[in-house]
Amino acid sequence: MAEKQGPYDTISKIYDTFAVTSKSRYSYVYDIEKNMARWSENAVKYFGLPGEYVYKADQVWEVHVHPEDRETYREHLAVAFSGNRVNPSFEYRARNKNGEYVACSCKGVVIKDYSGKAAYYACSLINKGIVDTTDPISGLSNHYEMLNYMHRLETLQEKYILLVVNVIDFGDINRLYGYMFGNRMLKAMAEYLQTEVGEKGHVYRGDGTILGVCTTKMSLEEIKLLYQRMRQYVRQSIKVGTSSVSAELGGGVIVADEPGVDVHAVYTSAKYALDYSKRRKHGNLIIFHNNELDNNKSTIELVAAVRECVLDHCKGFYLNYQPIISKKEGRLTGAEVLLRWSKQPYGDVSPSEFIPWLEQDESFYALGTWVLDRAMKDGLEILKDHPDFYLSINLAYMQLERSDFRTTIVELLRSNRFPGTALCIELSNVTRDINFEYLKSQVIFLKSCGIRIALDVSDFTTLDLATSLPLNIIKLGQEITENITKNPLSRHMAEAITGFAVNMNMSVCATGIGNEDTAEKILDYPVDDYQGYYYAMPVPLDEFKKLEIYNK
Repeated sequence: MAEKQGPYDTISKIYDTFAVTSKSRYSYVYDIEKNMARWSENAVKYFGLPGEYVYKADQVWEVHVHPEDRETYREHLAVAFSGNRVNPSFEYRARNKNGEYVACSCKGVVIKDYSGKAAYYACSLINKGIVDTTDPISGLSNHYEMLNYMHRLETLQEKYILLVVNVIDFGDINRLYGYMFGNRMLKAMAEYLQTEVGEKGHVYRGDGTILGVCTTKMSLEEIKLLYQRMRQYVRQSIKVGTSSVSAELGGGVIVADEPGVDVHAVYTSAKYALDYSKRRKHGNLIIFHNNELDNNKSTIELVAAVRECVLDHCKGFYLNYQPIISKKEGRLTGAEVLLRWSKQPYGDVSPSEFIPWLEQDESFYALGTWVLDRAMKDGLEILKDHPDFYLSINLAYMQLERSDFRTTIVELLRSNRFPGTALCIELSNVTRDINFEYLKSQVIFLKSCGIRIALDVSDFTTLDLATSLPLNIIKLGQEITENITKNPLSRHMAEAITGFAVNMNMSVCATGIGNEDTAEKILDYPVDDYQGYYYAMPVPLDEFKKLEIYNK
C-alpha cells in the first residue's frame, strides 16, 4: 500500500468511508488544492474516465458536463468552495462513454481543513437515466431512445433496418419561413411517417432535423417503397397552417444483419449515407455498405473501431506535420497538421477512410479537440527554434457550429500557453448550405484571438465564399496545382485565384506540389508559400525536427 501514501492517503480514507456500490450511484472525492479526484470503479467504466485516480480532475470531468449546464455547474462549485452555503443537491447532464447525456443528481459536501479552508469535495452522483427521451417538436422519441432500442435488438441478435431521412435544404426553409414554420413542417413529416410505418417499426427524431425509422418487420424493398412515398409527399407541398412548401428529400438506409456491430457505428454510417444522398445523389436513396456504398460491412466495423478509440481518450491517433515553405526566402514558415490512426488488425488507416463517416458522429468534436490540444503541445517545441512558425489545422464546420467551440479554443490556448498568432485555422469543404452568417461570426471571433484563417480553394464556387469572409490565407487546392503543367483550365484558375488573393491583400499557399515541373510552373504565379511531397512528406514531430528545412 506504499503507493497510497502522500496525496493518496487522505483522499483514500475519505473515499473509503464515502463510497457506495450501486450501479446507478457514483462516488468521488475531489482534492481541491491538488486538483485530483478518486472515482468509484463503476463511474470509471460508465463515463469512460482515465482511471480511479484522475489528475487535472476539473478539466477531465467538465468535458463530460453538458455544454448548456457548465456555467451553472461552475457557479455551484465556486460558491461551495468559497465556504458559502449552497443547496447540497443540484442536477446537471453528463456524457457517458457512448456519447449519451444522462441526467445526474449530485449531492456533495465540502470538507474543510484545520484553518477552515475548503480542502475536499465529497460527492455522490445518481444516474437518473438518458435525458429528454421525447422530442417536444415532433412528439417522437429521440435518437437516444432509438440507440437504446437498437442496443436491445443487438443483444437479441435480431436483424433490423435503419432508415434516416432529411429535407435537403431545411436550413433554407427555416430562413425563408421562420423556425416556427420549420418546426410545424417537421411535425407534419413525422406524423406522415408514423402513419406510413404503422405497427411495422418505430419512428424517431434524430440529430437536427433528421427523422429515423428502425424496423425488424419491413424488408429492404418495403423500405425503398416507403422512402419513395415519403419523398413524393415532401415534393407535393406540405401544408402547414395556411401555407405550403415543396421540398426535396434525402435518405440513407443500412441493413444491420451481422452480430457484434456497434449501434453508434450503424447510426453514423446511416447518416453518412444520408449526407451522400443529399450532396451527391440529388436525394436518391443510398443503401450503405462499403466505400462504393454496396453491401460490405467492413467500413462499418472500421468506423466502430475508430469511434471506440476516440472514446478511449483518442488511443491510436497521432499527428504528422508537413512543412510550409516560404517562396521568398526558402525557409520554414509553418506546417500543416495531419491526423493519422493506427490499430491492429487495420494497420495504418488514411483519414479519408474514416473522417467522412466520423464527421456524422458526436465523438468527432472530441477528436477535433484532441488534435488542437496535441498540436499546440507539439507546436510549443517548434516555436523554441522558429519563433515565427505557425501551425495550420483543418477544422470542419460541425466543429465550429458547436455552442462550446469558443470556450474550447480559448481554454486550449490558455492551458497550453500557446500564442494565437502561431495558429492558423484552415476551413475546407465549406459550402453555401451552412449558416454562413454564423460561420462568419466564428471567423471574426477567431481572428480576435490572433488566429489566422485560411480557406481551401479548388474552384470558383469556393472562391466566391472568400469575398465574404475576412481571410488571411488562400490555400490553392491540390486539384488545381497537380494539373497546372498539363491543363490550361487549371492554369487559368490558378491565375484568377492568386490574382484575387493579391487584390484582396491575402497571402497564397500552393498545396499539393508533387514534382519538380509543378514546383517550377508555380513560380509564374504570385504565391507566397509552398507545400507538398516534392519538398517534404508529412512526418511525426521527432522526424519533422530532423528535416533539412527545419535546421536550415
